[in-house]
Amino acid sequence: MFEIRERDGLARIGRMETAHGSVSTPVLLPVVNPNRPIIPAKDLADRFRAEILITNAYILGKSPDREAVLRDGVHRFLGFPGAVMTDSGAFQSHVYGDVDVTNAEVIGFQKEIGADLGTMLDPFSEPFHDHARAAADVEETIRRAKEADSIRGEMALVGAVQGGLHADLREQCARDVSALGVSVCAIGGVVPLLESYRFRDLVRVIVASKQGLDPSKPVHLFGAGHPLVFPLAVLLGCDLFDSASYAKYARDGRMLFPEGTRHVAEVRESGCLCPVCVAHPIQEIAASERLLAEHNLHVCFGAIRDVRRAIADGSLWELVERRGRAHPALLDAVKDLRQHNEFLEEFEPLSRPGAMYYVGPETAHRPILHRLRQRVIHRYAAPPAKGLLVLPEGDRPYSERYASVVERVLTTANVHVAVKSIWGPVPLELDHVWPLSQSIVPEGIELEALEAAEVFFREWAAGAGYPFGLLWEDPRTLDELRSRAPGGRTVDWHALRVHATADLQFGRGAANALLGGTVSYIVSQNTGKVRNVRVDGEHVLSLRAEDGWFTLKAAGARRLWKAFSMPKLRVVVDPDAVPFVREGKNVFAKFVRDADPEIRPGDEALVVSPDNELCAVAQATMNRREMLVFKRGVAARVREGVSPPSSAPPR
Repeated sequence: MFEIRERDGLARIGRMETAHGSVSTPVLLPVVNPNRPIIPAKDLADRFRAEILITNAYILGKSPDREAVLRDGVHRFLGFPGAVMTDSGAFQSHVYGDVDVTNAEVIGFQKEIGADLGTMLDPFSEPFHDHARAAADVEETIRRAKEADSIRGEMALVGAVQGGLHADLREQCARDVSALGVSVCAIGGVVPLLESYRFRDLVRVIVASKQGLDPSKPVHLFGAGHPLVFPLAVLLGCDLFDSASYAKYARDGRMLFPEGTRHVAEVRESGCLCPVCVAHPIQEIAASERLLAEHNLHVCFGAIRDVRRAIADGSLWELVERRGRAHPALLDAVKDLRQHNEFLEEFEPLSRPGAMYYVGPETAHRPILHRLRQRVIHRYAAPPAKGLLVLPEGDRPYSERYASVVERVLTTANVHVAVKSIWGPVPLELDHVWPLSQSIVPEGIELEALEAAEVFFREWAAGAGYPFGLLWEDPRTLDELRSRAPGGRTVDWHALRVHATADLQFGRGAANALLGGTVSYIVSQNTGKVRNVRVDGEHVLSLRAEDGWFTLKAAGARRLWKAFSMPKLRVVVDPDAVPFVREGKNVFAKFVRDADPEIRPGDEALVVSPDNELCAVAQATMNRREMLVFKRGVAARVREGVSPPSSAPPR
C-alpha cells in the first residue's frame, strides 16, 4: 500500500495506494466539517488539487444527513473524487469527555459509507496522565485496534498510537498496533502539546512512537495542521497531516504563514504570493472568512510542497533549523533532536547531494555528523608519529588551504596532521569525504558551536595515542614542533587517503583486505585526486568526486566478502532472487531475509545468498529495519552481479 520514492533520513516522499487513487506523501488532509464546509470538497479537488481529505464519521453519523451519507456514500455526499479518510470521534471525546458510540459501531458506519481509510475510536491520553492511567489507555487502545482490525473488512484501517508523554508506553503501543492489519499508523493525543507550543515534548512523543512503529506503514500526526510544524514532523518520519486550522483560524480572523500566525488586523502587507493575496487587497481578505480560509489553506499546501522539495534535494535539515528560529519553543525542540541521535542515525544516508550549510550551533549535532565522529573514533586508525599538529578551522578543503604549512612542517617534524573542524576532528587525509569539504560555514561562529567542537576534538584526541598535540598559531609553532618531534615525516597522501577512507566507510580492517597486493592509482589530471584504485591488476574501488566516498567494484566486493564474516556488510536475499541479482537486477525489499544492522541508506553492500555466496555488489537504499518489513520498493540498487565464488565463504 505504501512505497518510498525518495527519502532524506526518516523523511520520505512516497505513494500511498487507496481505493480512490494513489496519494503522494507527505500530504495534507484538509478537514471538511460536514456541518460547516467553508471550502466545498469539490473546490478542494478542483482548485487546490487535494488528493485526499478527512471528515468526521462521528459527526456524520449524528447529523440529519446520516441517511443521505449511507445512501450515497461519503464520496458522492461530499462531492470529492479522491481518497477520503474518516475520523472516529476520539477528539470529540477529548473535548467533551465522552461520545455515545462504540468502537465497533463507528468502524461499521465508516465501512458502510465507503471511507477509503477508517479510523478506530481510541481513548485520548492527556499529557498530564500518569504512567498508570496512560498504561490503561494503551491497553484499551490495543484492544480496540484488534477489534477494529477484525471487523474492518476491505476498508483500510487507521490505527492509533497513545501513551501520553511516556516513551515506553508510546513505543509499546506503536509496536503492537502497527503489527496488526492497519494501513496507516496515527500518533494521537498531541493536540494539547501543539496548542501549548510544547514542541520538545512533541518530538519525544514522535520519536518514541517511531521506534516502535513498522517503518513500512505511513504515519499520520493527528491534529497537526500548522505549517510551522510540518518540516520538523516530516523530518521525524510523519507522512500525513490533517488541518482544520485553516478554517478555525479564518473564523478567528487569523492568517497562517510558514513562520507563524498573525491576526489579519495586524497585517498591512501579507508578503504572500498565494492566489488570494495576489488577487485581493488585504482589506478585502480581512473582511472575508472564505478568503482567509483559502489563504490559510494555500499556505498549508505550500508548506508541504516546500518540505517535499527539501526532501528531494537533501536540504530538509537546513529547512528545519531555519524554521526553528521562528519560535523559541520550536528552536528548543530542534536542539533537543541531538538526544535522539542513536535512533535518527540509523536512517541517515551516507551523504547528501550538494553542500551542508551551517545554520546555527545545532547543525553540528545532526545525526549524520554524530555518525562521522563515532566512525572517526572507532574505525579510523591514526598513523604512527611523535605528535599531532592541530590546524584551526579554515577554508575547505583543508588540505589545499594548509598545503604550504603542512609541507613545511613535515620536512622537519614527525607529526600527523588533523583539523579542529566545527563538525569535529578531521584527520587531514579524510578531509575530502562528505561533508567535510562539501560544507559552507561562516567566518564568525557562535561560542556554543566552538565549545562543542573543542569537546568533539578532545574526545577523539584522547584515544588517538599521540604523546602531544600542538595547535598551529603562526610560523613560530614550527620551532616547537621541531624540538618536540624531530626528524620529519614522508607521507604518501594517495595511499593514506585511500586507506583511511576505506576503513571509515567499510569498517576497520577493510583497507588491509582491499589493498593487500600491488596497488596502483588512476589519478585525475584536472584535480590530482585518486579516481580509481587497482590491486594486482584488478579494479577494486572508484572514488566519487561528489562526496569523496568509494564505489565498490566486484573485485573489491570479493575481497571484503573473504575478509569479513556474516553479517558484516551483507544483504541476504531469498534463493529465488539469487539468479536475478547475479544478472544485475535490483534487490527488492520483499526478497530480503536479513542484513547487517550497521548498513545505512547509501552504503555499499555485499548481496549474498542464505548460504553466504556472494551474488552482487549494491548500494543500499534502506537500513536493515526497513528492508525486513517493506513489501514494496527497492532495498538495494545492484551495481554489478558477481559470478559464483570459487572458494568457500567465511562463516
